[in-house]
Amino acid sequence: MLLNCLTFKLKIMKNIEMMDLDTLIQNLQSTDARYKKTVKIFQVVFFIFIFFYAGLFLVNPDPEITINDRIAGACYVVAFTLFTLVFRKYYKKYKVINYAEPVKKVLEDAEKRYRFWQKDIIPTAIGVILIDAATLLTTLQRFEDKWSFWQIFIVVQIVYFLAIGTGFTIGYIKWRVVNRPIWLNTKKILQEFED
Repeated sequence: MLLNCLTFKLKIMKNIEMMDLDTLIQNLQSTDARYKKTVKIFQVVFFIFIFFYAGLFLVNPDPEITINDRIAGACYVVAFTLFTLVFRKYYKKYKVINYAEPVKKVLEDAEKRYRFWQKDIIPTAIGVILIDAATLLTTLQRFEDKWSFWQIFIVVQIVYFLAIGTGFTIGYIKWRVVNRPIWLNTKKILQEFED
């Protein structure tokens, strides 16, 4: 176990070694191209989810669909719309990257792109809360005859926040291993421009 931790830490340290400008630009180009494809795929997937949940909960004429289901469906649709818009914004950002601009401008833009915390945390957080509310609404009516409201609420919150926490942790580890070295090197070279 200790050996695995040390190996992982050494891999991270190796990734943080200083890159020269050419290597950094090459890394930026390949990573940006990969992210452009990824955000395009997520944008399409979330766009499909909008129509899936709208069809399932909002426009479905089935009389067994309750008002709670319809409210949950609206929450899902709004959440996935927010996620689609966030990924659309990222796709547009990656699509217009121009490496022919002055080096300092390219690096300043890259430094902003590769920060861990981004400005669109608010719409993402609202989407996460809406999905939580929708999941709670749909779960409540399925189990209300077996459990109390608070039992259902606590179970949904534990499961949901474990899933969100796991996703966040995986994303953070990936950022630390893949993006943080690029971000740190970009900051370092920008600092050299200032000096």
